[in-house]
Order: sequence, then C-alpha cells, then structure tokens
Amino acid sequence: MVKAGLRNGYLLLLFIIFSFILSESIIIGNDFIAEATDIMVSGHKIYFSDFIIPLLCIIVLGTLSAYLKSIFGKYYSSKVQKDVRISIGKHLLKLPFSYFDEKGTGSIITRLISDIEEMGRFFSEILPNLLINIITVMTATVYLIQMDAMLIVILFASYPIMLIVADRLSKKLAEITKKLRTHMDECTEKAYDAIQGIVVGRSYNLYELHRQKINTVIDNMVSQGCKSTRISSLGWVLKNVITTIPVIFCYLFALYEITQGRITVGEMLAFTVILNRILYPIGDIVFCANDIREIGVSLKRIQEIYNQPEERRNGNVYNISENTEMTFAIEWKNIDFYYNRSKEHHILNGISFSIKIGEQIAFVGGSGEGKTTIFKLLCGFYEKNDGQYILFEHSFENWNLEAVRNCFSVVSQNVFLFPETIKQNIACGKENATDEEIIEACKNANIHNFIMSLPEGYETIVGERGVRLSGGQRQRISIARAFLKEAPILLLDEPTSSVDIDAEKKIQEAIERISVGKTVIIIAHRLSTVKNAKRIYVVSEGKIAEMGNHEELLGKHGIYAEMYAKG
Repeated sequence: MVKAGLRNGYLLLLFIIFSFILSESIIIGNDFIAEATDIMVSGHKIYFSDFIIPLLCIIVLGTLSAYLKSIFGKYYSSKVQKDVRISIGKHLLKLPFSYFDEKGTGSIITRLISDIEEMGRFFSEILPNLLINIITVMTATVYLIQMDAMLIVILFASYPIMLIVADRLSKKLAEITKKLRTHMDECTEKAYDAIQGIVVGRSYNLYELHRQKINTVIDNMVSQGCKSTRISSLGWVLKNVITTIPVIFCYLFALYEITQGRITVGEMLAFTVILNRILYPIGDIVFCANDIREIGVSLKRIQEIYNQPEERRNGNVYNISENTEMTFAIEWKNIDFYYNRSKEHHILNGISFSIKIGEQIAFVGGSGEGKTTIFKLLCGFYEKNDGQYILFEHSFENWNLEAVRNCFSVVSQNVFLFPETIKQNIACGKENATDEEIIEACKNANIHNFIMSLPEGYETIVGERGVRLSGGQRQRISIARAFLKEAPILLLDEPTSSVDIDAEKKIQEAIERISVGKTVIIIAHRLSTVKNAKRIYVVSEGKIAEMGNHEELLGKHGIYAEMYAKG
C-alpha cells in the first residue's frame, strides 16, 4: 500500500499544490473585500473598476484550482486502489496453500472487496480532506496572526479538550469496527456456504437453519453498526459544542478590538469570513482520528495479506528427460508432518517409501489417516517438517516449486472446472495447445463423442464449477487435461469415487491409456481401483502399516484384508 501511495505521489503533490492555491485565492480575495469595506466605512468613494478585474482573476484562478484539485485527488485515489488490487491479487496467487487452508473463504473475499473499498475511502475522502483542512487552517492561521495574534490563542484554547475526547472515541470506534469486520467475514462465509451447498440444503430442508445462522450474524453486524453510529454521532455533537464556544469568545474579542482601534471593520468582516472557513476544518482535523482508526482496521487486515510470506520462488529446474540413468521417481525417508508448530499432533510420522520410474503404486487407508496429506506434500502444497524428500534423484529443497508441479498431472475426485468453455478448461493442461492436441486428448479420455454431441461442441460453457456436466463428464475432462499436460508422474486421487458404474468403466479405460509410460500414484478408498498396483501402501495413523501387492496383503490378514472384506 505504501509503495502504491508513493508511486502515485506526483498526483498527491499536484493535489496539495492546487489546494494551497485555492486557499490563497480565497484569502487574497478576502483582503480585497476587507480593503473595499474599510474605504467605504471611512467615507471615501470606491471605484469598482479598481477591484473588479483583480477579483475576477482571483475567481477564475480559484475555480480552476478547485477543479484541478478535485481531478488530481480522484486520480490519485483511483490509481492507488488499482495498484493495491493488482498487487494484492498477485501476492495472493503466490501465497502458500496453507494460508488458504487456515483462512476462510469469507475472510479473504471480504478483505478483497469490503476492506479495499474502505482503503479506497481513505485515499478518496479522508486523506484529501485532511490535507485540504490542514492547508486551509495553516494559511488562515498565518492571515489571522498578522491581523491579531490573540484571536488565534482564543480560537485554539479549547482544542486540547477536543483532542482528548477524539482520542477516546476513536479507540472505541476501532474496537467496534474490528468486531464488525469479523462479523462481515462470518456473513460472507455463511452466504458462500449456503450457495455452494444449495443442493444439500434443499435436499435436507436446511433453508430455515441457514436463514437463522445468517440472521444471527447480521443482527450482530447491525448491533455493532448501531454502536458505531452512536459513538460517531456523539463525536459530531461534542465537536460542534466544543468548537462553538471559542468562536463566541473570538467574536466578542474582535468587537472589543474594534472599539480599541486595533482592527478595522473591514478586518472584522474578513475575520468573520475566514473564521467560518476554518471553523469546521479545525474540528475535522482533530476528529479525523476517528475515521483513520476506523479505516485503520481495514488497512491492517489488508496488510496482513501482504505480510504473509510467499511460497519459495527460488530453486532449480531440472531436465529429467535428459537423465536416462535415473532409477527412482520419488523417495521419502522418515518424513514427518504436523500442522501446528508445537508438534503435538503428527499427521505423518516417519513415512518412508520409494517409487521407481514407470511403477504404479497405491496408498490406501481410512479417512483422516494421512493419504491426502501425502498428496499435498508430493506436489509441494505443504512442505515436510522433518525427513528427506527426493524427486527424480534431486532433493526437494533444491527444486523450484513450479518445476515440481510440472512433474505431476493430477486427476482428483473433486474436479474443478472454470466457468468457461470445455476447450479452455482442457487447454489448462498445456500452454498454446492446438485444437488437434485438445481433440486427441479428449479422444483418449473417452469424452470427444459426448462433446461433439453438444450444440456448441468444444465451445460449450460448462457453468460455475462445471455444474452443467455430470460427475463422470467432469472427471473425463479432467483426465483430458492431464493427458494434454504429459507430466511424467500421474497422481490419481479417488478418480472414480463419485460416479456410476458406466462412467467408472469409461474413466478406468481413460486412466489405463494415460498411465502408459508414466509413474502412477493412486490414492484410494475403493480397493477395486488398486488391485493391479505393483505395490500398495496401507496408511494408518500417519504411518505405513502394511506394504505389498494385492495378493500379499490379503494373505497377511491385516488392515488391508479387513478393508477388502468390508468392500
């Protein structure tokens, strides 16, 4: 944010310059009026021709300055917001997978939309107004000091009280705003869940439950908002009361100074105009702390994203195709992994295995035993805490993470499709893929004939998350995408767990084609998909409990045999 502000600092500088010119124009014009008033009061004749041209020039200059001030202020705000949105978007894409696991969707969305809008309000309203008020007060103060220094002393006498009041109110407002932002995160999260889970919600008649949850959060938001409004209103009233008292004394003192001959009637008139001009800016400067602290909550939430460390971007890119003497694709030696730093709960505990190039192996086990974590560590979504991970005979720490992921084609049970065309979704697997390559991949994935049966063929929009396609069709598009990528290692994460028998058969045929010449790793609950694996690892409580092929594991009458018997 600071960089964005500095990068566009020239616009802010122009804004300040024209704000100063505008304030000076008003004061100079005020001087002309005061001078004319004193001439009239003294009984001398006024020649308006002596004043009209200078006044017109001042009016033109002031109007032009006001216009340019407004333009450059808005340009500055817009450019800063644009730069922040772009930079925070880039930064988010570089954050580790763990950040998105830890932070809820609602929190991230609220920060990207609501908090950045609040930040925009700071740059479009609060900062420009603060600068205008400071410039106005400074120029007017210099003018009043030249007229009568005691006027300034009286005017500013009550402002220490305002500072104390404003400070206490702003701290309270910041606390309420922080709670309000948290409630907004919850509301966004629950609304997102209700939309994403609309099928489940309607199937189980959960409408009323979702409504009550959202209403509870909204009630909390309204409650905090009302508290904020009460405090802001109190601040506004106190500001006006505290500001008005010294003004009354200023007018009385100015009248006294006229009677003493220290200032003229024209200067009194000028004082009245200037006083009205700086009356509210002074109060706004003091009570600006309320707005700054309130918006500061949003700025801190945005800064939290910036402060998150990015995934490591260094490392080597190895050309594995040139090394024909390699034996192992993957080796794990005593890998440990735990989510919290206290090491209280190990997800993986001393996992060791090796996979030769071209082998097909599988990991099986119950839910929560650590299979999915193995998948995340293999692709570098998380990094191990202890042990050694060797990928194509190079230590994982020496690899560039993008190069690591280029080694894997992933076919998951939770297929994600972008709300674009079928062609665009498949082309994700290879940059600049030709139409012929995409069609060939789809033929291998047993999905080409279905695509061609659609009115728009490959240009068919799949809808959000591929909602217009069946589970089996989405899965085969995912396989086509993996075909196109042509990575040396194929990761299959429960690829047939949520499809019918007919779809499973087509998917299995496609997987057999894509597996040719590749190292294949299958993560499965359904043991029918792993029978042909050369080696099966049974994961239990974060450890390798059993190892062997299908027949060997059945003969051990252990965990695998029990799982197989249950079907």
